[in-house]
Amino acid sequence: MRILTFCVSIMGACLVSSCQQDTAKPASSELSGTRWMLTEVEGVPISLSSYSDTYRSYIQFDAGSSATAGLAPCNSFSGNFRLGAAAGQLTISQQGSTRTTCPAQTIENNYLMALPRTVSYEISGRELRLYDATNSTKPLLLFTAAE
Repeated sequence: MRILTFCVSIMGACLVSSCQQDTAKPASSELSGTRWMLTEVEGVPISLSSYSDTYRSYIQFDAGSSATAGLAPCNSFSGNFRLGAAAGQLTISQQGSTRTTCPAQTIENNYLMALPRTVSYEISGRELRLYDATNSTKPLLLFTAAE
């Protein structure tokens, strides 16, 4: 009888532990919990914003509202994003932005036009890579997590 009670107790504990929630961070929290500083646009390295050395271009993702917000080399911008059903799938809407011109306007235009071409992303360490449908090995945009 003791053996049967022991076995039932063990089986019950196993069932309870298998029903507990998975505590791994979902991809959306990894993507949205960070300010991603722009470091490269279609192979062109970006070192500074036109604003100042300390106020660099970035993007942020808010998983709660599925909103994007950021700063391009000349203007602030915002829009929406959606994660796909498969891991790493990401679509980003056309971004609305302010309309100030600056010497880095071409880079800004390339940055803002690349965002809605995004179909997937990859996070490796402190680096975020956004890819389009034509090339899954060379990123459209490259970001580094802010300190």
